[in-house]
Amino acid sequence: MSPTESIASPYVAARAQAIAAYLRAWAYEVLAEAPPTHPALPPRLAYVDLYGGASRRAANSRAVLAAVASTAGEDPILRSELGLIVHTPGPQDPDIDAAVRSALEPSEGLIHRTEFIGQHPWARIDSRLDAIRPLATVAHVDPGGYAGLGAGDVWRCLRRPQVELFLTLRYPLINMGASNPGVARHLDAFWGERRASSLRTALYGLSPQARLERITEACIDRLRERGAEHVLVFRLSDGHRCQELLLHASRELAPYTRAKEVLARHSTGENQGVPDYSWDPVAARYDHSLPITRALDALADELGRTLANQVVTPEEVHRRHHVGRPYVLQNYRDALEQLAAQGRALRLGARLRILR
Repeated sequence: MSPTESIASPYVAARAQAIAAYLRAWAYEVLAEAPPTHPALPPRLAYVDLYGGASRRAANSRAVLAAVASTAGEDPILRSELGLIVHTPGPQDPDIDAAVRSALEPSEGLIHRTEFIGQHPWARIDSRLDAIRPLATVAHVDPGGYAGLGAGDVWRCLRRPQVELFLTLRYPLINMGASNPGVARHLDAFWGERRASSLRTALYGLSPQARLERITEACIDRLRERGAEHVLVFRLSDGHRCQELLLHASRELAPYTRAKEVLARHSTGENQGVPDYSWDPVAARYDHSLPITRALDALADELGRTLANQVVTPEEVHRRHHVGRPYVLQNYRDALEQLAAQGRALRLGARLRILR
């Protein structure tokens, strides 16, 4: 760590651990049964970090890079299958270059050498990914400031096939900037001029929670407009205040499903085991209010109504039903078991016949 490097906030550390856990889940879900890649062949999974070396204020992004490097260095599959592509200023800013390389020290045992990209990063990243042609690329974009939001790196990620994007948005920054004419051009580039103009009008007079929901909705809509088929939002808070929005965007269903399972495990809030996709240890510790609705009971009732007279497995129901809903596979297992315990489903070995 350089002398100017700061310690990451707890919510940043939580974000870093979630992204690193996603890479491990990807490796074990896709590559666990495959033989290791020969050292002379390209990596099968690429991780691209665009902002860890962007500036002296990019310590938050470097915290994610350090978590990824540590996880990859410890995991036998990632050690042989992961290739890191990292943007760094090099000799133009030796302190930041040293901070990036320090964050990457745990990954020195990886089979594939880390590739450092300097000026004009996207042209070189595109060229490199075209050369190695990995099965998938996980990209982390953490713009930090308004100029980064308007720079277009998010859309450059989404235009590539087989890219799974983690986008970090500093919510206080984007919330304040939404109504600030001084940064309008950056947010117009990020949201699109028409959506940004409509959002500024809609935000007037809203409560803080309503503002958060409208801004989140605008971000999701923009990601879908630029090519993402599936978008998942994970909120990270510090003392009840949302500090970051971590959005996972992909074109395929499998990455979305994988991200749901990983981010569910990193959620601090739940309702009958159904995750709320947020990290807020203060709320988890002190919010003991009774929920108005019981999420698992609601799921069981819905499945009883919609699947009556069908023979199903939890895995089949999960595949059919979970998109756009908070439920993960374990929730479907629990809901079907609840129906069976209530006499509303009949067990047939691994399958269940839903009665009502």
